[in-house]
Amino acid sequence: MKTLVKAALLSLLALSPAPAAQAAEITIKVGHTNKTDAIQDMGLQKLRELLEAKTGGKATIEIFPNGQLGDEGQLVEGVVLGTVEMSMTSNSILSNFVNDFRVLDMPFMFENIAVLSDALEGPAKPLMQEAAKASGFQLIGTYSSGIRHLMTKKDIASIGDLANLKIRTMQQPMHVEAFRAYGANPTPMAYAELYGALQTGVVDGAEGATSDYNAQRFYEVASHFSLVGWLNLTAHVAMSTSKFESMPEDVQTALLEAGQESAVWQRQYVIEQEQPLLAELKGKGVNIVQPELAAFKEASKPLYEKFLETESQRKLFEALAKGE
Repeated sequence: MKTLVKAALLSLLALSPAPAAQAAEITIKVGHTNKTDAIQDMGLQKLRELLEAKTGGKATIEIFPNGQLGDEGQLVEGVVLGTVEMSMTSNSILSNFVNDFRVLDMPFMFENIAVLSDALEGPAKPLMQEAAKASGFQLIGTYSSGIRHLMTKKDIASIGDLANLKIRTMQQPMHVEAFRAYGANPTPMAYAELYGALQTGVVDGAEGATSDYNAQRFYEVASHFSLVGWLNLTAHVAMSTSKFESMPEDVQTALLEAGQESAVWQRQYVIEQEQPLLAELKGKGVNIVQPELAAFKEASKPLYEKFLETESQRKLFEALAKGE
């Protein structure tokens, strides 16, 4: 009889639901415009993992990719207004609010992502934090969005090959001026419009990172990829200082540590993706070109004088140039 009772109890226990994992006390919602598992999204996934580990599950982040919370401009404005808790956006967008960050969009400033990573971990780090706070932002981490090259319908082997070509750029003054200096006809437009614009000939090409060129299948409508490396693009994870300071101190500390560690991890992850991705693109029939860069770099020099407008910008530029 006892055996039967014991068996019945074990059966009931087997049917009972397992105890649910303890829900986080604090969930921070973060929005971005990239796809799930894109290089930037991978950084946020690492941030979530680290934050949960450092707080014992007390705090986590909920990721909203693909522009679910708005485009990049709306995301940063939402952080300012308090309608978005955290955003990850390109430096080009955040620098409209944190003017000193415009320095990071200077062409040919960082030879590669490893150099960029060293620079971000050096004397520039406290200057960037100060600049962000002065504009009402808490900088959590700075990720890599890859090095920007040229996707076009024909080979770009030299700067002369760009003459009068309509090249899509971000809607950012320095980017527009850079491609004007390279002899192209810069054509700012929304990223969502680019595939169709390349397909129909509205533009002859665009600048972009290898990861996006592959993920968005731009190679289908622009099969030439020139490794110009004109810009080492960054993306910032940020929240308002008021939102950040409203959280418990232990969570603030854990979030800053997790942001820093996830950024270092993410930038190395991007480095590791680049060469295999180029090999994959070659296998898809993409014509990968290594153009002569000296003329591009020479044409970029006047932009430094024009866009380094303030003493604090020049100070940050010098700190980034010194590296670690």
